[in-house]
Amino acid sequence: MKSQHKPPRINWRETFPAPWPAIWLWIFLAIVVLGIATPSNFTLTFIKIGGIFLCFIYTLRVFPKDHLLQLALLITFCADIILAINNTAEVGVLIFLIAQILHTIRLEGKNYLTQIISFAGLAVVAIIVNLCCNIIPMMYLICGFYIVAICTNIYVSWCHQHQQPQNPRAICGLCGFILFLCCDACTGISYLSLNSLFPAFLYAPANFFAWFFYYPSQILVSNSSKYDKMGIKEGNCATNGGR
Repeated sequence: MKSQHKPPRINWRETFPAPWPAIWLWIFLAIVVLGIATPSNFTLTFIKIGGIFLCFIYTLRVFPKDHLLQLALLITFCADIILAINNTAEVGVLIFLIAQILHTIRLEGKNYLTQIISFAGLAVVAIIVNLCCNIIPMMYLICGFYIVAICTNIYVSWCHQHQQPQNPRAICGLCGFILFLCCDACTGISYLSLNSLFPAFLYAPANFFAWFFYYPSQILVSNSSKYDKMGIKEGNCATNGGR
């Protein structure tokens, strides 16, 4: 009988080194419980923002060579602070867009740097023109570019995971960006409810589920580095025939 080759099992304990899983779990439980009991509590906001900052600290400790991942999470943290002060601030969403572009660069920048720069340049020109001419609400314009950016990151993450199905970092990236998009959908519902385009009763549950998806997404994205603990870069899906 021919022996069947079995793919190596993923060591999730090594993927998520202690004590980080316990820290993430307690923060997530606090966000869920306080989000239900006291959604307007300042303590809840502090825990949320602190949890995002810890994701940035985690990448400094576990992936010291992945500076683009660290920068993207730091910018994400800054955007969260702005939106914690004003949850309809256009600049906060714009900073999130910058973070998504940085994620795209770190995931596929080697192969599609020209396209990424062209997209970023188009976004800058469109925003400047809209500032001068006031063609459409700025929030809608920024969100349009943001949707393209995050869908691109889901695609390139899927490409990476498809080529390396046993790579836990690739799995984390794909799941993380999908949850990120789920969070953004809830945020969009919340914004449209606030502006009376959707029923007002959707506002509170949309805000709750936004963070229900968002915090796990940041944990997973912070584990999507293409650098291992020794700083050795893994193979790129596109260079392995992933298109």
